[in-house]
Amino acid sequence: MSKNEIETYQITKSYRGETVVNNLSLTIPSGCIYGFLGPNGAGKTTTMRMLVGLIKPDNGSIHYQEKELNDNKKELLKNIGCFIDIPNYYPHLTGYENLKYIQEVTNQPVTEVNRVLEIVNLIHAKDKKVREYSLGMRQRLGLAFSLLNNPDILILDEPTNGLDPEGIREIRELLIYLSKEERKTIIVSSHILSEIESMATHIGMINKGNLIYQGSLQELYETTTDAYTITVDNPEKVRQILQEQSIPFRGNHQIVLDISPNEAAQINEMLVNNGINVYELTQSKKTLEDVFLSLTRKDREIS
Repeated sequence: MSKNEIETYQITKSYRGETVVNNLSLTIPSGCIYGFLGPNGAGKTTTMRMLVGLIKPDNGSIHYQEKELNDNKKELLKNIGCFIDIPNYYPHLTGYENLKYIQEVTNQPVTEVNRVLEIVNLIHAKDKKVREYSLGMRQRLGLAFSLLNNPDILILDEPTNGLDPEGIREIRELLIYLSKEERKTIIVSSHILSEIESMATHIGMINKGNLIYQGSLQELYETTTDAYTITVDNPEKVRQILQEQSIPFRGNHQIVLDISPNEAAQINEMLVNNGINVYELTQSKKTLEDVFLSLTRKDREIS
């Protein structure tokens, strides 16, 4: 059996002659939290809709544990919970009644309703009509829909949109728990990159429908350099040494270099061997937002 829960093979989708998703091949390991990132209009929501069978790709294929989605849709979709855009609710019904209706129509146990309302912290509002729900409460209700019947795969498009900081934290902790303890595979998009950074194990970045990075979060950081600030007793001599070694830098008294941890150690040793007193060597680690903006900027320059 494949170690990957989901694999797409060069899926493409166009609308009115414009390519929205272009030959996209994703590899999503089982049990991971896969942060799916891209600027507005990059093709994230279109991709997620294809993953759950709401729309068909023009070309390419989608596989769940090596089973092709189009040929096994009924079987595979039973095991997928999704939250894409804000779902349509019956506003005159309560939160509980909306979920209960879904369970009755699909002939699934109604006992699931209270369970998922507890999980998303909406049990206190179960008898409140949905038209009286705030945006954040509607987001929680949408997440409750995706958790009905305990699917192994969750595909969530901006699930924390409209939530306050406490609500965002609760959803983050819930997704981490579901991944680590229940081994659910979770694909989640968000424009709050710090949230993705704090919970994702793997990252996929797209821009203009094209994949620009895919891999573990740790691998992503290892491919980038950090900024190191060096404070020394003789900055003029240090600048001269760095120029002689063709090492790019910026700054005057505090000299800043964009280097890897190994390079930082080597430069520190080189300066000490040249009689320089290094008072401080400080790392300013790049965030996911820094890396994301750098990659999308490079992609724009190339295109």
